[in-house]
Amino acid sequence: MFSHPQVSATIRTPLGRRGGLVGLLTVALDAVRPRRISRIAAALCASGLFAAVMPAVAAASCPTTTSSTALAQFGDNASYYLLAGSTFETGTSGWSLNHAAVIGEKTAIGGSHAVAIEPNGTATSPEFCVSSEYPSFRFFAHQVGGYGGYGSSLNVSLRWTDSYGYSHQVTVATLQPNSSWTLSPVLQLASALPLWMPGSTLKVKLVLQPGYAAKWAVADVYIDPYTR
Repeated sequence: MFSHPQVSATIRTPLGRRGGLVGLLTVALDAVRPRRISRIAAALCASGLFAAVMPAVAAASCPTTTSSTALAQFGDNASYYLLAGSTFETGTSGWSLNHAAVIGEKTAIGGSHAVAIEPNGTATSPEFCVSSEYPSFRFFAHQVGGYGGYGSSLNVSLRWTDSYGYSHQVTVATLQPNSSWTLSPVLQLASALPLWMPGSTLKVKLVLQPGYAAKWAVADVYIDPYTR
C-alpha cells in the first residue's frame, strides 16, 4: 500500500565557529549605502576576511549522471538519478551505519533490500555532488518497529564539511511514521545548502536518524539534478 506521509520541514542556518563574524558582516552590509558595498567587499577580499566567511564550494560542475522518470508510477514525472548504494542490494556500498543494518525486504520500487535503522541510530550516505541547479530529492521509508507517537519521526538532514574541516548539518524534514512503504515529499536540496553562486557545487552526505521511539526502514534515494 502506498501513502503520502505527514511532514514538517525545518531549515537551520549552520553558522559554526565563524557564525558571529558572518552575522556582523551581514548587519554591517545591510546598514551601508549600496554605492559603498562594492568598496567594502573589495577591502574584505584584500584583507582575506571575505574568504573566511565563504562556504567551501567549488566552481566545477558535478559529474554527469543518467536520469530517468523512475517515480512516474507514483505521480512524479521529474527526472531523477538513483543515489549510489541506496538500493542496498549489494550491501552498504559506502554508507555508514550506526545501530542500523541491511535487511531483506521487498521495497516499493521493486527491490529486495533496505536499511533498517534502530531508534536514535543513523544511516549516512556516501558523499555526493550537489550543484546550485539540483533542486530536490526523495526516497522511500516506513516505520518497522516501536511506537507511533512522540519520538517516532525520521529526521532527514544534509551534512557537509567546510574548507577548515568543520562539519555542518541542516535538517530538511521530519517525517511522521507510516506502516507501509511511503515516498517522501519533495525535499529541498540546493536551496538548503550554502550554494549562493550559479554553478557552484558542494560535497554532501544524507543523514537519516529515527527518534528514540521508532525503528525505520529506508531505501532508494532519488536525486533531481535539473532546475526548472
